[in-house]
Amino acid sequence: MTTTPPLRMDQFLPIKDAVKLTGKSESTIKRMIREVVNDPGHDDRSLILPSSEEIEEKRKSGEPYIWRIHRDLLLKRFPPEDGSEPSGANPVQTADQDRGSTQIMEVLREQLQSKDRQIATLETQLDRKDQQIHSLNERMHETHILMNELQKRLAIAPPVQNAESATEKGTARAEAKPASAKSIWTRPITDVLFRRKGE
Repeated sequence: MTTTPPLRMDQFLPIKDAVKLTGKSESTIKRMIREVVNDPGHDDRSLILPSSEEIEEKRKSGEPYIWRIHRDLLLKRFPPEDGSEPSGANPVQTADQDRGSTQIMEVLREQLQSKDRQIATLETQLDRKDQQIHSLNERMHETHILMNELQKRLAIAPPVQNAESATEKGTARAEAKPASAKSIWTRPITDVLFRRKGE
């Protein structure tokens, strides 16, 4: 007569760890539990704890209880999609490691996205600076051309005549005026005297 070996207690997983192992939702795991527990003669009833007797005792005493599902039952109901058998590692530890790896990947992805945004911003700023520098260079070139043109015009312009020109113009005007009659005070005295005697 073959004796069934006792089930290892460390292979019974709470619902939270069963979700991590199978990838199914919590409601799916609970629905499977109700299906098995509601049938006392179910072949898989021994793979779910607590047993019917333990549940009755806890209900009478008012103690809470936690559902635990054997790993074999979970793998039978929800086999891996690729058909491979999970390793013998602790499923809780494996699930925690997977969750940690996922969190690390999310953090790295966010950092990369942030760096990409910073690089894009810097490239935009550099483009604007290049445009400003190009515009300033054009203005400086135009100013340089205007300054050179102004210097050439000043170099070929005739010298300005100020005082000498004014003096020459004044002299010319004076020479052009007709001579006016002399005053009696500037005439010879004899002319005045003789003229009065004759009168």
